[in-house]
Amino acid sequence: MPFTVYLHFIFVPCLTLADDGYSGKNFDRPGVQALLKAAFGGEVQCILVKDISRFGRDYITVGNYITRVFPFKGLRFISVNDNFDSNRKGDIDSLDRAFRALIYDLYSRDISKKVKSAKLRLAQQGININPVAPYGYLKDPGDRHRLIPDPRTAPIVQRIFALVADGTSTEKVAMILNTEGIPTPSQIKVGTSSAHANWLPNYWRRAAIDWIIRDRQYIGSMVYGKRVRSRIGVHQQLTAKLEDWIIVEDRHEPLVSKELFARAQERLGGEQRQLASHNKAKNPLSKKVYCGICGYAIIRRGTKNRYYCCQTPRIVPGMACYPEKIYESEILDTVTGAILQQARCVVEAQHMIEQQKKSQEATVALLRKKAKKLEALQRELNQKIEKLYEDAVIDNLLSRDAYAAQKARLVEQRDNAQKAETEIQAEIFEQTRDCSIYAEQYQLYADMEVLPDEAVADLLDRVTVWPDGRVEVLLRFLDELPTWSGAAGRTEVAQ
Repeated sequence: MPFTVYLHFIFVPCLTLADDGYSGKNFDRPGVQALLKAAFGGEVQCILVKDISRFGRDYITVGNYITRVFPFKGLRFISVNDNFDSNRKGDIDSLDRAFRALIYDLYSRDISKKVKSAKLRLAQQGININPVAPYGYLKDPGDRHRLIPDPRTAPIVQRIFALVADGTSTEKVAMILNTEGIPTPSQIKVGTSSAHANWLPNYWRRAAIDWIIRDRQYIGSMVYGKRVRSRIGVHQQLTAKLEDWIIVEDRHEPLVSKELFARAQERLGGEQRQLASHNKAKNPLSKKVYCGICGYAIIRRGTKNRYYCCQTPRIVPGMACYPEKIYESEILDTVTGAILQQARCVVEAQHMIEQQKKSQEATVALLRKKAKKLEALQRELNQKIEKLYEDAVIDNLLSRDAYAAQKARLVEQRDNAQKAETEIQAEIFEQTRDCSIYAEQYQLYADMEVLPDEAVADLLDRVTVWPDGRVEVLLRFLDELPTWSGAAGRTEVAQ
């Protein structure tokens, strides 16, 4: 999805950004994120693209940016092939622009369906189309659809199967591999296109051992469709049903025999199966309790008296994670106290919010007048720079030195005006930012003593447990509240 961003049109180089290999349905693309960061930081005044689809193919998100966000931030958006310029008032809300964005969206969906159908046909023929080779294998340099054993990691896979088949628990296997410093699947991918920038310091864990033991690719089968995307343009994947997996036997060299594979399966409770889905009571702390040392999420354990206890020291000798149990009720009490404290601070500050809104109206009106004057000054200076060029180059009325000196002076004045306008636009955005929606999230619970699980789930961002038993609570939306409302960001409680 290539697109180009121009910092200025006159005498200034442009910044070119591209998102090759990314879906236009997804706005979590590095190029687009760099563009938005530069635009909202005041570094960009105009965005120029070949056509609207280069910016994005999700017509709802694209429409929101073009008709609301960019005009509010004072950014000009030009699409050459679509003959669209946001500076022309009739273009922003035109039916032609809306239909074009919708067509790009539908075209993207159609292409996605065709690509998915083509991949499905290849998978059914037993052709390996998985983007990454499983741990223990490499893609054949001469045929990327064929797997060959990786001499570095294939022996590790064989050893894992042998240990589990002989009765060693998956936790014990993980501890052995961590003690010996055996590289994990994630560590093998470092430096490749499959690596992730947000990977934690990586260790072997029980789940990784289970995943390897259950993978039929190690007996020579091709397996496709284990995970699926919920919808087009979304990175998050869901586990597919076992009956929907495509498995074709004897497609490449196996790393373990079928007999060894079967023995290892028995040690894990028999052939792989999926539990029937059932409704569980919503846990407001689900995937929100983390260890401050290893950085991994801590899983809830127990049946009646549920508790959290980091398991990393059990598989990584020498880790200084907090070794004791922290009961769920204690964490919930700490989180509830932090939310209620924040809610009461917001309520106390509500009258100040109302007073602030009244004073903002006059301030914003004055700021907008200043911004318009600065815009007019920039246009005037640009015209002078163009006229100066004509006098020097076309009419030969100025010497090169005189032209350079006068141009430098005009450019400096224009840049100063532009910087001042950017600062004013940022101040306008801050003045008009609506914090009430975030304040209301807390105000609803200010008079409660016990919070419903839904409130904790909505307002809690993260709980971090440290080795001294200290519990750190991070709440959501606090950055959106006024600084004088008492927003504390984090709450720490020593257990």
